Amino acid sequence: MNAAKPKLVAIKKKATAPKPKRKRGAAKMREAADKIVGRDCKPIVEALSSNCKKGQMLSAKFLYGLAQLAEASGEGDSARKFRSNATEWANSPEWKGDLEPETPTEEEDAD
Repeated sequence: MNAAKPKLVAIKKKATAPKPKRKRGAAKMREAADKIVGRDCKPIVEALSSNCKKGQMLSAKFLYGLAQLAEASGEGDSARKFRSNATEWANSPEWKGDLEPETPTEEEDAD
């Protein structure tokens, strides 16, 4: 008779600390590449640019991708905030006010 009744058994799980997620190989490579590009960006961009001029399409695509990532992350926004007075004056409209009357010079008085 007891064989017909199912017995409920509670299994206790051991409490363990959560394991940190392991990064895949591609994620590690992207992270390392970001560090290198951030550190040595100017020579990398110059090399890619010269390769683009030679006709290497992969270099052009990679350079374009870097530019899009920089634009998406907003890296260029801080550069737009700082403007010099000379730039503001050069971009300002020309003054159209009244001119001061000219004073006659000595040569004109002599005539």
